[in-house]
Amino acid sequence: MNSPKENITKLTLALTKAIVMSVVFVVGVIIGIYNILVKGTEHKVNANTRIESDQSKIVPKNTINREKFER
Repeated sequence: MNSPKENITKLTLALTKAIVMSVVFVVGVIIGIYNILVKGTEHKVNANTRIESDQSKIVPKNTINREKFER
């Protein structure tokens, strides 16, 4: 038969686990809601968005004076 001390220990561990998992779940839900709200308000870039940047333009290379490949 289990002693009362073992039962109290099991109960304490179960309660601690339940409290920790509840806190982790609530924090996860809050972070998820925050991410949805932030992503819903940020500027979206799609195929119709014009990008004005020099880095986004591909400069063609001069392929006429190409060096021979040596083995």
